[in-house]
Parts: sequence; C-alpha cells; structure tokens
Amino acid sequence: MSEPDRRKAANEAVFREVNERIEGLQREFALAEHEPLQIVCECDRLDCVEHLSMALEAYERLRSDSASFVVVPGHEDPDVETVVGQAGDYVIVRKHAGAPREVAEDTDPRT
Repeated sequence: MSEPDRRKAANEAVFREVNERIEGLQREFALAEHEPLQIVCECDRLDCVEHLSMALEAYERLRSDSASFVVVPGHEDPDVETVVGQAGDYVIVRKHAGAPREVAEDTDPRT
C-alpha cells in the first residue's frame, strides 16, 4: 500500500473512532428523544469537515461490518471502496478486498 493510501486509511480510522465516541455520548439522548446521531463524514479526504445525520439503528448496522464506512455523497473513493447503500444525506461504502479492507478491519474499535 502506498504512503498516500496509508494516510487515507488512517484518516478514515480516525473519523470512525470520533464517531464511536460521538455515538457513546449521544446514545442515551438519541434513544430517549428518537433523534438521529450527528456524526462526521468518514471519507479519506484529509481536509473533510462534513457532518451528517444518521439514525442510531442505521449506525449500529453500519458498525456491524468493519469494512463499511459512512460518507457524504460525492466523497466515495472508487479506487478503494464500493457504494453499498444510500439514505438521506449519506452513502455507505465498503472497502475492497485486500489492503483497504485489511486496514479497515485492523483499525475497527469494536473488534
């Protein structure tokens, strides 16, 4: 894996970790008020600061697959991932087999 690709993968892992912390802080409120989570885009763009809303149940389904990430539309990277779903203001992407998926699985905070 090239150094730029390694940096992109690390960026995605950081944003996934940020969203895990956001989810932990918002969980009780979101469940009680039936409100969506307010999370950050998990794309590989080093300068991305986009936010999106996602239902708690959808977020939990996303996190059940280490190779899946949530991004704002247009932030997909077809070189390393495939769009597997779309809803509202976000797109679900899944890392391709090989190095992209291995990095995603190795950095999953839930495993």
